[in-house]
Amino acid sequence: MTFLIWWFRVVGTVNIVLGALWLPFLTAPRLGLSVPGWDAPDGGTAYRGFLDYTMLFGLELLVLGAFLFVASFRPGRSRILAWLAIVLSIVRGILDDVYMIAAGYPLVSNLVFIALHLAIIVTGVFALRAASRAASGAAGPAASSPVGHTPAVEQTV
Repeated sequence: MTFLIWWFRVVGTVNIVLGALWLPFLTAPRLGLSVPGWDAPDGGTAYRGFLDYTMLFGLELLVLGAFLFVASFRPGRSRILAWLAIVLSIVRGILDDVYMIAAGYPLVSNLVFIALHLAIIVTGVFALRAASRAASGAAGPAASSPVGHTPAVEQTV
């Protein structure tokens, strides 16, 4: 379970850092580097709309990161959240990065993010498998009970 605990914490922290980087006050100064051919005038409708979108994306990453970090304190009950982070890394991560490369966005930075998402996916699956093995290897009848529940013990008087 230790691997899963640390996976939650590391991936949660990565999401929090990335979420903070997508907040508008940090996104605005690097728009020309992030978006090839950026031609919207500062303060214009497209400029403000794009920054509003980055605000939403940044908040989403911050929330996911916070939930992953909190999940590290109850990893046995939070496996579905790990699967959510893994699937988001596939869909919103790798598939979106491939789309961005095809659309002409910077190749190197998107390849770096693909590698990051692959690392999150692979280590997440390994962490979940290790946690499942640890849970199934626990001794006694409580091992087959739902998480957090122990079977009733009959007492005879």
